[in-house]
Amino acid sequence: MSRNEWVTIVAAIVVVVIISAGLWFYFRQRFVRMAEKVEDAIDAIIDGRELKTEELNKDTLFSKIQSKLEQLSEVTKSAEEKNVKQKEEMQKMVSDISHQLKTPIANITMYNDTILNHDLPAKQQYRFLKIMQKQVEKLDFLVRSLMKMSRLENSMIKLKKEENSLFDMVVEVVENLSIPMEKKKLDLQIDCPKNLRICYDRKWTAEALFNVMDNAVKYTPEYGKIRVEAEVLGMFVRLSVSDTGIGIAPEHMNDVFQRFFREEKVHNAKGVGIGLYLAREIITKQGGYMKVVSKEDAGSTFFIYLPNEQEELSQN
Repeated sequence: MSRNEWVTIVAAIVVVVIISAGLWFYFRQRFVRMAEKVEDAIDAIIDGRELKTEELNKDTLFSKIQSKLEQLSEVTKSAEEKNVKQKEEMQKMVSDISHQLKTPIANITMYNDTILNHDLPAKQQYRFLKIMQKQVEKLDFLVRSLMKMSRLENSMIKLKKEENSLFDMVVEVVENLSIPMEKKKLDLQIDCPKNLRICYDRKWTAEALFNVMDNAVKYTPEYGKIRVEAEVLGMFVRLSVSDTGIGIAPEHMNDVFQRFFREEKVHNAKGVGIGLYLAREIITKQGGYMKVVSKEDAGSTFFIYLPNEQEELSQN
């Protein structure tokens, strides 16, 4: 091989090496810059800062990576917001429970100290003991309601939907409220087809209906009227409870289903403000929903919508 040929080969090798080195250096610099951008984007996610989105619309490897990081950022923010909301709800619930427990415990302590530290007549001691008994009953009712609420919210209670008569469930609830209704001489009307059968959890739906009707009985004056009606409305069966009671103030229409909510005008009445909240939880977990219409000093109507699954039952 001649000297010129060797020179040509060596020159070609040198050129290839130089080009390869140049390409390696070029791509290495691009990789370093991209790595730095990815690092900056990850730092932004960690610090909770907004990602720079100027390259999202470009068809590059980094734009694809940045798009995925943007999705990760949104998921992270959503999870953080959810955690903050859950923490706030927990703090509010603890505060509400503390407030509800404070009054009966304070009353029991006060009357107990009075009986122990004062020489009271037997008749007065008996009266104080009766008051304490009522406060204990209130505590017991509150604790049981809180347990139901907690079990429902945490899905510890599994609702079992089975084919059942709606009329029989309504009659069962009415019978459980017969004594307070008789005491107030309330006029009760039931309009529910006896042959109406749907798929629902009878036990817990009875609990929900009882809570709604119990409110109607408590807040309807003597000789008032209560009407329970059931009708099929396509995909739902609507169960309504109407009364001629004190009604709900317009500004509180959206509050009545909230946990521990009670209007000022009913604070002296028995209750802790959990009944309607539990009722809605029970109905919602069965795929239904609740509504209310009301007018102050004229009465209220609560609507319970349960899925009408008769067709599904007949096919099975």
